Amino acid sequence: MKKILFLFSILILDQTSAQKLRTIPNNEKEVVALFFPNEIRQAVVGSSNFTFSYNKENPQHVGLLQGVKGHESNLLIITATDEVYAYKLKYLNDLDTLNYFVQRSERIGFESPLFPAPVQQSASVVKDSVMMKTPRTDFPNRFEYFKKFSEFQLKHNRNRLKRKRKKGIVLHLRDLIYDRTEVYVLVEIKNRSGIDFEMDYLKIFKVNGNKRKKSSYQKIEIEPVYRYSLPKIIKHGESREFVLTVPKFTFGDEEKLLLEVKEDRGNRLLQLFWKN
Repeated sequence: MKKILFLFSILILDQTSAQKLRTIPNNEKEVVALFFPNEIRQAVVGSSNFTFSYNKENPQHVGLLQGVKGHESNLLIITATDEVYAYKLKYLNDLDTLNYFVQRSERIGFESPLFPAPVQQSASVVKDSVMMKTPRTDFPNRFEYFKKFSEFQLKHNRNRLKRKRKKGIVLHLRDLIYDRTEVYVLVEIKNRSGIDFEMDYLKIFKVNGNKRKKSSYQKIEIEPVYRYSLPKIIKHGESREFVLTVPKFTFGDEEKLLLEVKEDRGNRLLQLFWKN
């Protein structure tokens, strides 16, 4: 455990040296809950006096903290989007706060990869066991990498997985690119309706079951961590391409992907279902 903590400390040393870390009091009598903006991928405490529990099998946004009397220590958290959070821990008999809702502004930086990233894999070619190779440069700021990677895919990726047309609006799911801890959803919308299309929202869901059988139907939204070139208005005659970056996910046997785009102040709604 100490070796892992030392390794993580090196990765973020430059970013934390000038920062004053927030202290989170805890004890053995009460459970302190920390809610993060994204799922917890990894967590390390610096002393056996403290424990931080989180779901490793099915990552969640929440982790539970407890401790016993002893020396102060620290806690490092890495989320599914490579965001790094760091806190000091101390034992306190009486706790004023039991629930912490962590804001993204509290992050101290982004994890720096220790090893070269794996080759990106496209959903459109996975069936044929073909790897889609694209150049990659690792950026200290993950959002800068999301931007660069999205730009590259829109320029060079010409795949088409499925499309849905309704009332002159054509919704294309171009591709799903799996890269490390994210999936890049490449989308294109064409407007041939004669009327400008102003988007209320475009959402991504994992769908399980049959909508007609409400008891077994599940629709779980996948919240993007980054949106590249997402338009607000698509004028008549225009075709707009953009990328939604979401935390990595996989499909069960009965699960499908759903893209849902709705018109603002209008009744046009497109739903595109796709199964690998």
